[in-house]
Amino acid sequence: MEAWEKYLEAEKGYLEEIRRTQREAIMSAAKAVADATMSGGLIRVFGVGHSHLIADDVFYRSATLGNVQAILEETATGNSEIFKSGFVEKLEGYAPLIVDYHKISPPDCAIVISNSGNNAMAIDFAAACRERGVTVIALTNAAYSATLKPRHSSGRRLMDEGDIVVSNCSAIGDAAVELEGLPMRVGSTSSIPFIFLINAILTQSVEIMLSKGFVPDVYYNGALRVNNPKIGDHNFAIIDKYYYRMKNL
Repeated sequence: MEAWEKYLEAEKGYLEEIRRTQREAIMSAAKAVADATMSGGLIRVFGVGHSHLIADDVFYRSATLGNVQAILEETATGNSEIFKSGFVEKLEGYAPLIVDYHKISPPDCAIVISNSGNNAMAIDFAAACRERGVTVIALTNAAYSATLKPRHSSGRRLMDEGDIVVSNCSAIGDAAVELEGLPMRVGSTSSIPFIFLINAILTQSVEIMLSKGFVPDVYYNGALRVNNPKIGDHNFAIIDKYYYRMKNL
């Protein structure tokens, strides 16, 4: 079996483990998203380092809820000055400023992402949201996080600050494939399960809302505008609705 096939099999295994073990957590998370949306709240998605990519994936794009906002703290995303951002994401006391800046409050719901669950900004962001009465969904790797010595001065990890905890069930160390002649594994394992999980939660939340007679704002793929101008009208109406509530829309 070639290395890429080994990687494929590993990722399929993590997704099957999610199906086997995370059903209840996914449903609970989807209900929290649905409740927040039906109450007029925003779904605030936060991750630092590579975890911000998961937030980016569901912000202002086709097939996702219009009330989802990625909270992208540029000093800690790694989009620029990536080496420095690795230190910033470990700073305690910074995240509550971000929560206050974006005016995160009920009936909002927060989805906070960290594979290790061990960086201060994710932990503090989740804690600050909970202190303000906002339901927190923690997307993390629970088994991996449990093996790590806590970095935060409180001794807490992200999974300790989540009202609902969903695990990506991926590899400890975030690497899949062993290759002869290389001491470390290759092929990161956390991103694909995370992308699946956040989209699965949002998709399930839409079904819950529809079952209650509530039709949420969902974007069409914008490229389809060239064939049907009404699609553009639909998407632009969603943008207008949330434009002044999301600082980065």
